[in-house]
Amino acid sequence: MVTYAKEHGLEEAEKELEQRGIRQMPIGINKSDLKRFEQYEKQNTIKTVLLMALMVMRDEYGFGYERLNRFIDRFNKKTACLVDDYVSWRDIQQTILDETGIHINLPDDFIEER
Repeated sequence: MVTYAKEHGLEEAEKELEQRGIRQMPIGINKSDLKRFEQYEKQNTIKTVLLMALMVMRDEYGFGYERLNRFIDRFNKKTACLVDDYVSWRDIQQTILDETGIHINLPDDFIEER
């Protein structure tokens, strides 16, 4: 996008981002803006994944208010461990593989240790 902005100007770059549905990403990116954007995206990603998991558990397994709230509590605790760097995506991926035989393929650059 930086190259596009250099070639076409900031206004055109903003229009391009708007057309692509990218409204929250700051154009003139400084470190604090980028951090805020990352936090916004992470929080919304986590919330939408949680919402879909709740819908599946309700529809497919008959979970009601109490069990869904217990799940929300555990989900938030596990998420906090990830955010606070007590565990990594690689740790979680490996644990699921070791204990269940289920492998969730993630790009290497996504699960690299920080």
